[in-house]
Amino acid sequence: MNLIKSPKRQNADKLRWSSVWLIYAREMRDQLRDRRTLFTIAVLPVLLYPLVGTLLLQMVQFTQQHSTSVCVIGTDHLADVPPLVGEDRFAESLVPADDPLQVVTYPWDEVNSRRPVAERAQEWVSSGMFDVVVVVPPEFTEPADRLKKDEAAIQLLYNVASDQSMVARERVAKILGTWRSGWINERLTESGIDMLSLELFQLNDIDIAPASTREAALWSKLLPFIMLIWAMTGAFYPAIDLVAGEKERGTLETLLCSPALRSEIVAGKLAAVTTFSMLTAILNAGSMLVTSSFVIGQISFGNAAGAIGAPPVGPMLWLLVALVPLSTLFSALALAVAAMARSSKEGQYYLMPLMMITLPLVMLPMLPGTTLTVGTSLIPVTGMFLMVRALVEGQYGIALWHLPMVAGVTITCLWMAARWALKQFDNESVLFGSNEQWELRQWVRHLWRDRQIAATPSQAVACGAAILVALFFGKLAVTEMPTTFAGIRNLVLMPQLGLILAPTLLMATVLTTSLRKSLRIRMPHWTTLPLGVLLGCTLHPTYVMLSSWISHMYPVSEQAMASMKPFADQIAAAPWGSVVLLMALVPAICEELAFRGFIFGGLERQGGRLRAVVVTAILFGISHGVLQQSIAATVMGLLLGWIALRTGSVLPGILIHFTNNALSVSLQRITESSWGGASIFLQSTEQGPQYQPFWIVISMGIAVTCLLYFGSLRSADEEIEADQIHTDEPIVDPTTSFAGA
Repeated sequence: MNLIKSPKRQNADKLRWSSVWLIYAREMRDQLRDRRTLFTIAVLPVLLYPLVGTLLLQMVQFTQQHSTSVCVIGTDHLADVPPLVGEDRFAESLVPADDPLQVVTYPWDEVNSRRPVAERAQEWVSSGMFDVVVVVPPEFTEPADRLKKDEAAIQLLYNVASDQSMVARERVAKILGTWRSGWINERLTESGIDMLSLELFQLNDIDIAPASTREAALWSKLLPFIMLIWAMTGAFYPAIDLVAGEKERGTLETLLCSPALRSEIVAGKLAAVTTFSMLTAILNAGSMLVTSSFVIGQISFGNAAGAIGAPPVGPMLWLLVALVPLSTLFSALALAVAAMARSSKEGQYYLMPLMMITLPLVMLPMLPGTTLTVGTSLIPVTGMFLMVRALVEGQYGIALWHLPMVAGVTITCLWMAARWALKQFDNESVLFGSNEQWELRQWVRHLWRDRQIAATPSQAVACGAAILVALFFGKLAVTEMPTTFAGIRNLVLMPQLGLILAPTLLMATVLTTSLRKSLRIRMPHWTTLPLGVLLGCTLHPTYVMLSSWISHMYPVSEQAMASMKPFADQIAAAPWGSVVLLMALVPAICEELAFRGFIFGGLERQGGRLRAVVVTAILFGISHGVLQQSIAATVMGLLLGWIALRTGSVLPGILIHFTNNALSVSLQRITESSWGGASIFLQSTEQGPQYQPFWIVISMGIAVTCLLYFGSLRSADEEIEADQIHTDEPIVDPTTSFAGA
């Protein structure tokens, strides 16, 4: 008997590469017929950089032709001193013979005859008659007054609002410094002091980097950045046309009704978008390389000419290797985002948020001191960027050592992006959403009239975004770390109660019909509660090791450690009960009700179980603010989300969260207590209290056993599906059957 396969079952079948090739050829043919696409990919890169190079050459030529004018007033006060100026230029010992610096000199009395010198000098500079005016006062003639009176100081007048004046000020200040140094040397020589005796040693800078590395120093940072930006740009516009554009043209329905599987459609479109992304990046990089090779040879950079140099073509070929996975990643993200757009115009609005999220990962490798390490290799896009830079600079050993980690992270991100794009094409509401215009009054009326038992996914995301924005501005309001326990109490309670719990309760009250169900306050099977406490205790040694490893991979700066020391000292000196209440119980209740309660319940709907676990973990991690804490909290959030999914309740997560935090703030007190059994579990070290190795092994075994029990529980999927019904009828709690699960 032949059965019709569901879309999900069809997508699980093996891809037919012939169908993928047909879809790829179709999309490539349609895009190559579009003049806008051809102009963006081929014509614009070929014309843009030569035009920019021509303009740059003209600008450099203009700046070289523009001479600098300097006026020196009071040249009659420069008697019995080394020569500073001649007739129309500075002394030959101070500037080269071909220096275009023009100098006009005036005696003091000639300028001071009608108006004060200060007024005349300011007028000349402000009007642009001279870029800089040097004033030598009459007191300068007395050697004793030069060091004792401010009136004897040489004045250098310039205009900060004029770039030409600022450049002239730097040049003249350097010339005056050279003149003063020569004067000092002359005075010391006349006094019988050997100048060589004052120079205790010579310093010679020796650059041991190979010539290829020196040439690639700048381009290894700049060129990958340019290529990645163009790869993102080249992926997004074709993705908009291949999805949102087809929605407008009405051809997407025809394609979806074809015998091709959804996965084959996504694969073909993804291959086409990736091709355009790579072509855009390659053509832009190639045009930039060719243009810069000619422009750099024409522009004089002075001492920096050897440091910049033309970009080496050979090492830059490593960029092509990294461009394949990165272009595919950007293309998958662009395809998924473009699927949400209902028109090409709307799709273009999504470009900026996508680039704003991706740009920090691209710009992070350009920061000073950022190198390829184990920690940075685990950052998406950034690790690939740094590995390419290491290959371009000839550091093959370092790149090969970190290759497995970079490849693993990149492949994982690519798989998740492709799965997201495929899921977008499986969702009919995303592909064929309503085109009705949005009105504020109808939207507010709809929120109140169509309230549901639990939050919708969009409401959950809005709650998470509101919490993160509020925490961001709340952290900016804290100018200094409090030094008293009362100040620390306010520092903790304000964000927990006011910025995390309050928005959650407000949205749950206004947007849902059941506060208890929207916050997932359900009573699970009674065994999950004591097992939650046991899991929190036995999982804490692993959490401590994870935190130590994260701190080793991403070290905390000394400034941050110093700023946190008063906080740690107050926590150590405060009563234990107050500390546990403030640092363990309050965060556990507030954060779990928000992230594993309201937000989790909204994201879990419409079959988004994986989405709920991952997104809430990321939001939970970002809410901690500090990078090291955010990474550890994200990992912990994944576990808490999985347990919340299995139990259908927020209560086990609150107990695990509370136990973990309570142990974190109590380890030092337990180690220093008179309890004899403390040495069985803990030991004192220079870095602080640490768990005994044997207890770490035992606790891991107990924690795994607890996790296996939680994994054996039946998930609360039936209740989540029932919550989607727009009714307030009583729903049977599926957690009552956990005992028999």
